[in-house]
Amino acid sequence: MKSKITVVAATAVTITLLFLSYLLLCYQPSANQILCGISNLVAGNDLVYQTYTVSEQSDASQSTVDDEAGSNASETGTDVLEASSGFKEESEDAALRTMLATASTPDKTVIITTLNQAWAAKNTMIDIFLESFHKGENIQFLLNHLVIVALDQTSYDRCQELHNHCLMLKTKGVDFSGNKGFMSKDFLKMMWRRMRLLRTILEMGYNFVFTDADILWFRNPFERFANNTDFQISSDKNRGNAWSLRNKPNCGFQYARSNERTIAMYRHWCKGGDDNPDIDEQSLLTVMLKGQDFAAFKVEVRFLQTDYFSGFCQKSKNISKVVTMHANCCTGLNNKVQDLRLALNDWEGRASLPPTVNASDLWRVPKACRHSVFPSPPPPPQLIDPSENLEG
Repeated sequence: MKSKITVVAATAVTITLLFLSYLLLCYQPSANQILCGISNLVAGNDLVYQTYTVSEQSDASQSTVDDEAGSNASETGTDVLEASSGFKEESEDAALRTMLATASTPDKTVIITTLNQAWAAKNTMIDIFLESFHKGENIQFLLNHLVIVALDQTSYDRCQELHNHCLMLKTKGVDFSGNKGFMSKDFLKMMWRRMRLLRTILEMGYNFVFTDADILWFRNPFERFANNTDFQISSDKNRGNAWSLRNKPNCGFQYARSNERTIAMYRHWCKGGDDNPDIDEQSLLTVMLKGQDFAAFKVEVRFLQTDYFSGFCQKSKNISKVVTMHANCCTGLNNKVQDLRLALNDWEGRASLPPTVNASDLWRVPKACRHSVFPSPPPPPQLIDPSENLEG
């Protein structure tokens, strides 16, 4: 009888250890989740894996953050992620976690961009974006850590032709494939879906650099990020003080470190989007920064200098410093593509510049983009010379 009990006990211990190993390796659960899993296993219940959330906050503050995160279903429908590794049946979190683990650096940092059908067309945005990594200064290796999140099947298929790390985000009931007009209803849905994705990445314990695909990469941005700063973002207009809330942020390029402060910040930011669906994430961020909304989370916000993180709104004056060039202050796919191609040609021509030439004079952009946001004024009426014989 004792031998049977011993065999049963040994078997139970072995199964428990195997189960714990499986959880730790595949799902990285919290201690509470492990204990719940063991309880379910002993009770014979089906196992349900909860979303893993990074948290170092007190119980009181965590309760507040969880309340803000909420369980509200987005009007954009159900989101399903599919990894290019072939795990089509994985849940959204599992597919994303698999991709992040594959593409991240040793310190768990990834580079993220999103892509839809319009920007995935050949010889347009995605081609120029990836080309800049090859023509930049020793930054091709960063492509190993770039995850392209495709918003439709066409862009997903094109991504797989070009890149190793592709993830498709399906949103039932929403078509993200076309070229979305600035501030249109679908444009706003696309921006807020992107924000929820970034929030989830932080919750999974990964740092990220988010970059729009209409940004050229010339140099390694990690060499210009401030150490131990939670959140760093590019600017449409930078007034020279990296900490001034009078700077005008641009959400197209942002670096966030995963910790309890940034997770709370992104949850609050996304909750603001749920409450205000008719405002874009960038405008809402400006309002929240001026209103000191993030002060309670003690998150550090730093604005990146436009001398390094440049754009059409405010160009870098020194090509020997420039890290990125963003086609901001510009609307229209064709305008952006034309001027980004021109900027990439200007970058390649920098080596042939004589020492006497001011590098700030090199940029020929914006050109097509110059009057895309605010159309140029009509030409003045033609003056007629009174001495001219009008009757001919």
